[in-house]
Amino acid sequence: MYNINTFLFWFVSLLLFLILIFGYPLFVFIFSRFKKNNIKKSNNYLPFISILIPCYNEEDMIENKILNTLNINYPREKFEIVVVESGSTDKTYSKLLKFSLKKKIKLIKQPERLGKSSAMNQGIRIINNDIIILTDSDTIIEKNAIKEIVKNFGDKRVGAVVGNLTLSPSNSIASKMNSFFNLYFRVKIRIWESEMSSASYWSGQLCAFRKSIVGEIEENIINDDRYILLKTIEKGYLAICDKNASVYEKSPKKILDQIVQKRRTTAGTLQGMIRFKNILFNKSYGLYGMFIMPAYLIRLILSPLLLLFIEILSLIMVYSILPPILVVYLLGSCIFLALFDKGRSIFIILLYPIIIQLSIMLGIADYILNRHSVLWRRVNR
Repeated sequence: MYNINTFLFWFVSLLLFLILIFGYPLFVFIFSRFKKNNIKKSNNYLPFISILIPCYNEEDMIENKILNTLNINYPREKFEIVVVESGSTDKTYSKLLKFSLKKKIKLIKQPERLGKSSAMNQGIRIINNDIIILTDSDTIIEKNAIKEIVKNFGDKRVGAVVGNLTLSPSNSIASKMNSFFNLYFRVKIRIWESEMSSASYWSGQLCAFRKSIVGEIEENIINDDRYILLKTIEKGYLAICDKNASVYEKSPKKILDQIVQKRRTTAGTLQGMIRFKNILFNKSYGLYGMFIMPAYLIRLILSPLLLLFIEILSLIMVYSILPPILVVYLLGSCIFLALFDKGRSIFIILLYPIIIQLSIMLGIADYILNRHSVLWRRVNR
């Protein structure tokens, strides 16, 4: 009887987990086929824009980033590049100074590193036009991406637009798994959500917003990109993903770097949800307030807890069904296989959902215990 009850609890937990992980994407995919935003992109809408690049210790990448940005398919007289160098300790500033002296960019030096939001505000304060394009210093923008993003602002309902992010994997299995999960469990969902309402999450690798809506960023915010998303929605505008505006970033090579990154974004997500809790289950915000935002929060918190419950129950069932000697043999076999490259690769693939689970739970703990910071740690890509 004990084993039957354990199995029933395990089965129900697994069913709920699968509904959260696969049911929600299936729902938004189907629903987006019937309920359309019908954004009226304007091919002739070419306002003056400001491209804002905050950076810190990017001496190896910053020159390529500036050249990549200068080479976009947008009238040169219609955009400016504003770079905020935020207390770098390497040669980032001296490399940027060469572009500044040639009038290619507007350069702001922030003497002390105070976080990305603070750096962004330094740039926002000197920008006089309404549309600001935010992009990270370690990303590559496709030539037509910014023009595609700007077209959306021809529709006055649109307050913010995020690009279509591709994480380029390295040769490591961890990096490839990260790219796979990003594509199928984040990017595609965000595109489907945008087709029927607004996106559930944002990313600062490439996004745009109206300064008149967002204004300056609160400087105690961990995730400035989530702030842009939720502030736009709070003001009653759409915040969408444009699948034609491609931007590329290298995926972190190592699992530990991915854990650091996911911990930070999880803590920032909770902070943003609480800061904009007035949107949650608020009919005034339509489908976003009543479904998309609550579903994102529930999936974030409940999925790793359910997975933990499934793991514990699985261990209990295995221990109660299999003889102890067989359990020891299986564990020994796993350890032996892990000594070989292919064996390690298989384990990483099988255990990757648990790695994500661990990262999210650590991020939740970071927020609850106030262990987060507006300063981000560099990861190896």
